[in-house]
Amino acid sequence: MAPGATIEDELVAMARQTGELGADEPMRPTLRDFADHVAGRCARIGDLYGDWDHNAGDHIRAVMHQVPDLARGDAPGGDSVCE
Repeated sequence: MAPGATIEDELVAMARQTGELGADEPMRPTLRDFADHVAGRCARIGDLYGDWDHNAGDHIRAVMHQVPDLARGDAPGGDSVCE
């Protein structure tokens, strides 16, 4: 993704890459809900790693829901590398 891309931009790009969205089709609310459910499940798994103040689940939530206060900011620029 290009620098400054939002999580929404990334989700749309992934949906297009997998054939879930056409080239000019906007994100469908149901597809966004699905992505939120997957991210939530990943975050619950991540809650088991780290401590109660900062853990992988918090970092996933920070990135997927754009809540920077949850991120530790260990990556350059305080952003996360999710790939």
